[in-house]
Amino acid sequence: MDLRDYVRFVDGEPTRVRVLVSDRLALDLWCLQPQTATPPLHLPEQDVTYTVLGGRSWFVTDDGEVGLDPLGAMLVPAGVVHGIANRAADPLIVVATSTPPSAEPEQEPIERTDAAVHHDDASPGLLRRSMDRLLGGSRPSTGG
Repeated sequence: MDLRDYVRFVDGEPTRVRVLVSDRLALDLWCLQPQTATPPLHLPEQDVTYTVLGGRSWFVTDDGEVGLDPLGAMLVPAGVVHGIANRAADPLIVVATSTPPSAEPEQEPIERTDAAVHHDDASPGLLRRSMDRLLGGSRPSTGG
């Protein structure tokens, strides 16, 4: 999966895209144009980690503000009211991982770049070849 396929910017509005969801975890992308912010976010039952992929973010809570650059991360415990602001001139992309997930479904990508991935079913996969080298030779097939 290529997260770039899920990036969606809407002028003047923050956009959240549900990328993955299981019974225990959800992964969303927040996309904010310059000079925009989310409404107050209150997740009473969910812990959320935020990781900035691109841009500069300001996370705002009742206790203050935290600025994060790309690859900066933070945890917001369940019940903490918070928001994400993009006060910079560049777009902001943030990955949000929450547990337990809310009941929203996954969304379809805007475009698919994974078509460039080639799968060769006739040969062992990269993981199998790496394990064979690590273990010093061929391993018997497990039938799966």
